[in-house]
Amino acid sequence: HRPGWDITFSAPKSVSIMAEVAGDKRLLKAHGKAVKTALAHVEKHMAATRIRHGGEVRREATGNLAIATFRHATSRSQDPQLHTHGVILNATQDKDGNWRSLEPRAFYQLQKEIGAIYRQELAHGVAALGYRIEAGEDGLFEIAGVPNKVIDALSQRTAAIDERLTERGTNRAQASAAEKQIAALDTREAKSHADHRSLRADWRATADASGFDKAVRDKLIAGARERVKSSEATTSPKFLA
Repeated sequence: HRPGWDITFSAPKSVSIMAEVAGDKRLLKAHGKAVKTALAHVEKHMAATRIRHGGEVRREATGNLAIATFRHATSRSQDPQLHTHGVILNATQDKDGNWRSLEPRAFYQLQKEIGAIYRQELAHGVAALGYRIEAGEDGLFEIAGVPNKVIDALSQRTAAIDERLTERGTNRAQASAAEKQIAALDTREAKSHADHRSLRADWRATADASGFDKAVRDKLIAGARERVKSSEATTSPKFLA
């Protein structure tokens, strides 16, 4: 008997950097909203149970889930990594209100769809905050203005997985989902707890050393806020005296 499933929503590294290193907390709300939208889709379209009637077992959609979410700011390598665990309990109510176990097949089959919905909603939210978006492959994106050098410097976990994939004769673009999961498990470090203020100070020192210092970070945030103000001024209704 499985107690539940964990669907993890991880923000692009540049979003994590701007939220946790640069300190734009608006991005935390955008992330939370994107997670909520994705989980609402999961609940509406993927929640189901198995009903046994006589000798026949059929799948019945239920449209309801019990989900607990836990937001974290770091990766196992203690890099800035904004992500939320959506823990789905193995329980759903059928049309008569009876609690039943979940039929989880859709969670596995539609993993890419769930992730795509989260990233699309997050990209929309980040753009609404005034940031410019640089689109990548498979719906991935980064915030324009966050240097790749900084992203790489604060991505120890990604670097470890990429190194293991290289050792296996493949890379992130060519590897299957199973190969990526094996590489992730092989390089997974034990969880550790560190003072968040100390971590943030270390992250900022790393960013500073990579040419993305406080002045540059603040300028990027200020520019985003200014674009929001300009947009609001342009779209606000005009009234005649």
